Amino acid sequence: MSVAGGRLPGRRRAVPFEGHRSDVLRTSLLAGGPLSSLLYVVFTDGIAASQWAGYRRTEQMVSELFAVGSPGYSVTAPFTWLYTVLFTAFGSGAWISVRGNRALRIGAGLLTAYGLWNILGAIFPLRLGDESSIPPHIIVTNIQLALMVAAMCFVAAGFHGWMRIYSIVSLVAAAAAGIIAFMAAPGPNMVLGISERISIGAFLLWAAVLAVVLWKQPRPVQAADTGAEKS
Repeated sequence: MSVAGGRLPGRRRAVPFEGHRSDVLRTSLLAGGPLSSLLYVVFTDGIAASQWAGYRRTEQMVSELFAVGSPGYSVTAPFTWLYTVLFTAFGSGAWISVRGNRALRIGAGLLTAYGLWNILGAIFPLRLGDESSIPPHIIVTNIQLALMVAAMCFVAAGFHGWMRIYSIVSLVAAAAAGIIAFMAAPGPNMVLGISERISIGAFLLWAAVLAVVLWKQPRPVQAADTGAEKS
């Protein structure tokens, strides 16, 4: 069952989810989406990059700012935990906003998992000058990227209309730019720096837009037990 034009499923009779308090909680959790995206840019290319003399945003990877031993690590280390909390809250808000839509429900679950996976990123960080930190960091990062791609795919499947198209375009942009950045690594070079930021930016913007779309729903609904097909 899909959402058309940002609206909730219409095949089955819907009933109000809970009350005003539940809706306040839902919208508060969804706010973690755009807030986490905004703060990601502020804390990385804004604050952390400014701590690193000579750091070139158009040529160097954002992940370098998160590496242990980098001048920006004192900023990105605590931010990683803040981002984890905010994005996990967003995933939880999406989860309770899409009752009765299996694809969006799975997508919301994957977004929550993506947020929580940042904990492993903090446990297995990249360490400047320590090549032994590279393999576990790559594994953790690739699993997180898989969660991101899967979440975008399921969300796209759960919508009709412009949001489905936008999700597909965002997914293609993030994946294509990510592949280009991978091929341009280790850098530094402009292809690497710019393409990685396009890849990250496409996902951050998509998460913010998804939060707004779900936020605009008057109230989450759940399907009535009518024996209808659950999809």
